[in-house]
Amino acid sequence: CGPEIRTIYALQVYRSAFPTPASFEYLKFLGLRTIVNLSQELPMRAVVAYFEEIGAELNNVGLRVWTHPRCTPISHELVKVALQIILDRSCHPLLLVSSSGTHQVGSIVGCLRRLQGWNLTSIFDEYRSYAAPSPRLHCEQFIELWDNDLVTIPATPPAWFEAQQELLLNDLAKWSELHRGQKLMDGRDSTDRRNLAYFRVSGPLASRGVTSAVADEDEDN
Repeated sequence: CGPEIRTIYALQVYRSAFPTPASFEYLKFLGLRTIVNLSQELPMRAVVAYFEEIGAELNNVGLRVWTHPRCTPISHELVKVALQIILDRSCHPLLLVSSSGTHQVGSIVGCLRRLQGWNLTSIFDEYRSYAAPSPRLHCEQFIELWDNDLVTIPATPPAWFEAQQELLLNDLAKWSELHRGQKLMDGRDSTDRRNLAYFRVSGPLASRGVTSAVADEDEDN
C-alpha cells in the first residue's frame, strides 16, 4: 500500500511521504491542484506522470532552493517559498510531500502553526506525533526561531487561515478583558476564575480547540 496521507485542513491541505502507484486512486479522489515537493529529489517517474495526468502541478520547491551540496534540507528560503504557496488559495487542494513525509513536512507545518499563533507546546506536540519515535531537536529549534515576518499574508488568505486568526483575536480579547480586571479577583464568579486558570496554563495563543501537552525536551537527547 502507499504512504498514509493525512489531512491538515479538511478538503484543502494534506501531507504525506512520496506517493506510490498504490496511492493513485486516493489521490484522484482528493482532486489535488498542487503538490509541493520539499525534498531535494524527485518522486518516481510513474508518480510524476500521474500528477500530470490528473492535472496537478508539481512544484519542486526543495530542488529550486537547493543550489549547492551544502544546502541544508530545511532552510528559511524553503519554508518561506512553501508557506507562500500554502497561503495561496488558488493552489488548493494541496499536498505537501517529502521523501519521508516527516521532518521537512513537519517543520513547514510547525512554521505554519507559528504563523497561525499556536503556542510552542502545541506545535511540538503535533510535530512529535508525526516524527515519533525519532523527533529531531534541530527541527524544533528551527520552528521556534522561525521569523514570521519573512512571509507576506495574502489579501485573501484561505478560509481556514482566516477562521484561525478570528479565534486568536477572540482569545486575545478575552485575555485582555480578564487581565484588566485581575485586581478585582475577589469579586469574580467561578467562570472568570476558570478562564484565568485556562490562560495561565495554555497561554493566550492557544485556542480552546487546541489540545496541548507538556513538551519534554529530554525526549530528543
